[in-house]
Amino acid sequence: MIGLPLEARLPFIISSLLLLTTPAINAYGSDKCGYCHFLVATFEAGLRRTARHHFAGGDTAWEERKLGKYATSETRFIETMEDVCKKNALKETVQFSGLSDLESKCAFLVEEHEETIEEYYYKHQSSNMTTWLCESRLKLCCPAGQYGKECSKCPGLEQSGLACYGHGKCDGDGSRQGSGKCKCDIGYSGNMCRQCAPDYFEKTKTSNTVECEKCSEACAGGCTGAGANNCVRCRSGWSNSTGEGCLDINECEDEGKCSKANEKCVNTPGSFECQCVEGYKREGSECVLDVEAQKSSDNEEVDDEDGSDDDDDEDSPSFKTEL
Repeated sequence: MIGLPLEARLPFIISSLLLLTTPAINAYGSDKCGYCHFLVATFEAGLRRTARHHFAGGDTAWEERKLGKYATSETRFIETMEDVCKKNALKETVQFSGLSDLESKCAFLVEEHEETIEEYYYKHQSSNMTTWLCESRLKLCCPAGQYGKECSKCPGLEQSGLACYGHGKCDGDGSRQGSGKCKCDIGYSGNMCRQCAPDYFEKTKTSNTVECEKCSEACAGGCTGAGANNCVRCRSGWSNSTGEGCLDINECEDEGKCSKANEKCVNTPGSFECQCVEGYKREGSECVLDVEAQKSSDNEEVDDEDGSDDDDDEDSPSFKTEL
């Protein structure tokens, strides 16, 4: 390609991208928007990489006077396109991990819309590329908080400024797909995720925000606030005490608990556990002698005995010399 004019080199770059497994037309699957985001991310990486470059060799002043500034030159555009649709142009690609054949499908998108990408570079670099290219021109994406062919607003967006009140994921958010239904985060419910789920209570709520918090583990059937004294009723293993709410029952006070040989009862919140006493381990339902633990204990005792004469060592802090 050495010696070819600049305008002749760009098709070679595009073709080299397409040497990767080129998909059939419209074979993007269900997320053209994702591939457009990848295109933009790699294009912007190329712009950053070339930001401080200039015309190489020759009379730079003459070239800038005759060919225009490097920032919007064809030379820089070609150099920028060398990074487009390549994973190694980005430090991280985890956000694109769900997209199959990422590089090849991105390259196909470039081929489809090469002239539009050039238009952005030469005339609209000051605009946000995702907004200009993916949303407005190619209509593959929607702004955040919008979904579907017409970029309808997700539930809760108008009321709170956030899709699903910021407590869920709007199906199709940011793409030209989806139903727009909210899938609420844990602890939230309702078509806009503005209600608290069972076993959660409203910690704070205003006209455009809500914060839910989990009820105490002592509660059954929900609660009206924080702590064990705001339970609707007490969970099994807890008892209601006037003024104190639901208190943990200490099952270990019942002598009938953990009555097998070498067992001990350990109280836990709302329940109890039967554990083996020291030196024993669980095998099935029985506590049997832990031979390995016994050996380890015996070895420690031997080590202590071997070191018992250390007190007579002249290097010992307790050693005294009589004159």
